[in-house]
Amino acid sequence: MNIVLISNPTSRHQKPDFPPPGIAYLGAVAHLKGHEVQLIDGGLRSMTQIIQDVKEAVPDLIGVTCWTIDRKMMWKLCAALKTSVPEATLVIGGPHATIYPDHIFKKTHASAVIVGEGEETFAEYLEALAEGRDLKNVAGMVLRDENYGGFHTAPRAPIKNMDSIYRPYYAGFRDFSFSNYGGFPPLPLPTAAVISSRGCVYDCSYCASVQFWGKSWRQRSPGNVLEEIRGLVEEHGIKSLYFFDDNFPVNKKRAIAICEGIIKSNWNLKWACCSHVKMMNRELLEIMKASGCVTIDFGVESGSNKILKNINKQQTREDIIKTFDLVHDTGILPRAYLIVGSPGEDESTIDETIDLIGQIKPRSSIGANILWLLPGTAVYENAVKNGYISEDYWLESGDVPYNLQEHSLENLEELRRRLMLGIAREKGGFRPFVTYCLKRLYYKYPFLSIFRSLVPKQLR
Repeated sequence: MNIVLISNPTSRHQKPDFPPPGIAYLGAVAHLKGHEVQLIDGGLRSMTQIIQDVKEAVPDLIGVTCWTIDRKMMWKLCAALKTSVPEATLVIGGPHATIYPDHIFKKTHASAVIVGEGEETFAEYLEALAEGRDLKNVAGMVLRDENYGGFHTAPRAPIKNMDSIYRPYYAGFRDFSFSNYGGFPPLPLPTAAVISSRGCVYDCSYCASVQFWGKSWRQRSPGNVLEEIRGLVEEHGIKSLYFFDDNFPVNKKRAIAICEGIIKSNWNLKWACCSHVKMMNRELLEIMKASGCVTIDFGVESGSNKILKNINKQQTREDIIKTFDLVHDTGILPRAYLIVGSPGEDESTIDETIDLIGQIKPRSSIGANILWLLPGTAVYENAVKNGYISEDYWLESGDVPYNLQEHSLENLEELRRRLMLGIAREKGGFRPFVTYCLKRLYYKYPFLSIFRSLVPKQLR
């Protein structure tokens, strides 16, 4: 079978950080089962280029990822595919499709949706197609019915043996190179992303990770992870890594074993990861530093204990300060993600966050994004319960709504400005003020993201 897999096209005018892992994993499944596979990164190719690539491939089957963000671009792509390659079977997967599979059938001509984690389901789906078996017996899918609804097959359990997942099939991308991607600013290029675990042991109210990956945290073994890294170094010449896990060091013994393997292999890699502040201790941080870790991203989100409680962050201001002091002490530069507009936000909580940033001194404070109402999150479910939004919104609009239940957008933008300016003043000097000005420009004119690569790394 001739298969084309496409990641969700984007409306953002900037080079992607990394290759899309979802279709790279599924591409490996299809390739190792003997199918011809072409992967298309919707973040690198224009809509016209994508359609041209697909037409040249003459596929029997097309798979497309659907994210909540940029789902409007996905609707547009599917409409073009229906016209350009009408004989090809279309199947959709990804976070938004998982939560609202019935919407997929209303907005596209897809014949099926793969729900959640896709590797095992996709493998069985391809076998069933090839053998002419009844697709209703393939667990983890929703199949189109005559009423534009969907027949839900039996649910599929999360993959237990994470080492059974094939390495991403980068060879499926045309003219592939990690140099085509922007990477992670603190790390030297070329940079690769590695997913060493799936899921998270926390359940923050603004995050849909648990909805997609399930309520368990599942890990690949150290040896399996190190073998993928070896391939990236030897086959692609990568100089750095970003562990794309929601929470890399949940199992500290495993994290230490991975660090020890990196040191023993003499790859001289730099790397970074994400973590909850409660995951850190000195032993772990010291070996992370010795193995090349330069940055850890923490979801700080707020400096107010009231806000942290409201978003179920399961951390306090005191936890944050303690961890950041420890990370600084071991020579790693921590970064802090921030959110504006969580339930209960006001000027006083913003000022608490400014004060906290002054104390913890992160390498950078990332985002300060206004809180989105994303499907699959507790904050979204609360908005539905309050009658603020309904599921029909995702069919009628292409945008992602902000949480405007307590404040107007104008007020939230002012709170964000207060936060960013306050942080710049706390840090003092020329560079923080320049960073503040650049962020203000970006939030006002998002299309300027096309020039992101021209911004010096220390200002990103």
